[in-house]
Amino acid sequence: MYMSKKTPTFVVVNIIYWRYTMKKRILLLLALLCLCFTYGLAADWSGTGWALKDGYVVTNHHVVDGANRIVCKFQRSGRLFEYDAEVVATDEEHDLALIHITSPSFPGFGELPYAVKTTLANVGIKVYVLGYPLTDTMGDEIKLTDGLISAQSGYKGDVSLYQISAPIQPGNSGGPLFDKWGNVIGIVCAMHTQAENANYAVKSTHLVSMIWQHLGSIDIIPQENHIASLELEDQVKRIKDFVCYIECSSRPTATNPYSTYTTPSPQGQYSNYDEEVMTEGRSFIRECITRWGECRNVAITETNGDLALHGRNGWAGKGLPVSLSNALTELNDDNKYINDVQLTENGNWIILYGSNGFRWEGIPQSLEKKIREYNANNEEVTSVTFNDSGDWIVITTEHYASSDSRITEWLKAGAKEFGLLWAACITENGMVACYKNGYKFFGDIPSELRNRLQETDLNVYRIKIAGESYFFADEDGHYRYKM
Repeated sequence: MYMSKKTPTFVVVNIIYWRYTMKKRILLLLALLCLCFTYGLAADWSGTGWALKDGYVVTNHHVVDGANRIVCKFQRSGRLFEYDAEVVATDEEHDLALIHITSPSFPGFGELPYAVKTTLANVGIKVYVLGYPLTDTMGDEIKLTDGLISAQSGYKGDVSLYQISAPIQPGNSGGPLFDKWGNVIGIVCAMHTQAENANYAVKSTHLVSMIWQHLGSIDIIPQENHIASLELEDQVKRIKDFVCYIECSSRPTATNPYSTYTTPSPQGQYSNYDEEVMTEGRSFIRECITRWGECRNVAITETNGDLALHGRNGWAGKGLPVSLSNALTELNDDNKYINDVQLTENGNWIILYGSNGFRWEGIPQSLEKKIREYNANNEEVTSVTFNDSGDWIVITTEHYASSDSRITEWLKAGAKEFGLLWAACITENGMVACYKNGYKFFGDIPSELRNRLQETDLNVYRIKIAGESYFFADEDGHYRYKM
């Protein structure tokens, strides 16, 4: 029997039926539905994918079929990076899918070490497979299996497939099949359950045809092989960063943006706190700030996501979106100076770093456009604040702007009275602006914050508000807060 699998929780539920008669398809679908009701209609499953240029990833159609959410997980330098993706093209007949990474924090793949080869591979050629099979029991390290091209046709003589002797398991689906020179020649898709070491991969020519049909170009396909002269071990070292674990879910998107995200430990030099300090939520952030003795900035919310910045680029966070924590980790590793971080109740965020760099997810398009405009004029953006209703304020060393002319006029009135605008915070219910010589308030701002700002001797350069909680600090990390 010819089958391929995806594993929701611990149970195999998917059987490839796209080449079967209609009667067999109905029977197989009924069996699939029975399994879904037994183990839950919102089952999770996984597969393998691999990179093309410009953020595109290849996998099997059956891996992403029916998914409401697709996450590509890349392991690089001992760390896990997770990026959301969406389906852009499928070829159900040949069990292929092209997906594209959508997370704004995705930095790009860089130069791909392998090429996609479309000429027919000969029987007897050595091949190998990379992927993430049976991660529940085999672990999440990438796995290699090797073998030979056993035949130039697949199940029942299907000429769109190679038969290979390299072992595969559920979870290998969508993974790349490499020849001994490190060229991708196929995409792993299925195993023969009634034969030993008889497995199948779709020939790469069908991938090229799908991409051409849907994109009108094959520019995203890597054409240069940089590893052909290397031994297998060295080829794998170069390739593995570009092969990902794909996690799919049919569950509806959660309304709480923090409910599906991991909770990271403190990063960088601040990762060795006592275990009893690793408590959830705001108390953890308070403890980190107390231990540091100073804090340059925070990003706080009412719904659990909290972040504190210390030093040049050290940080600690709890309940953060994975995309935000990944971006902070990458910037920390690259020794980028993190200037400001904003996080909203809906999980949207922005990071300002360096002289004019920024990363973001979910910010208003008008805000992104304004930041890019300042960057084009070589103006350093020093502070950004926005809410989930589309209101925003951006401040540079020379200018400031907002989403609404009324907000801009309000800021100008404060500048006339108090001088240079240093920082601002805008919530769903109010605004506060910090100037060189005073403060301006609008709407629902905590009364205790108003009083403390009027009394403080700090030159307030950062300010954040979440409900009745607040934080403000000067450029040197001297702070006041109620959190």
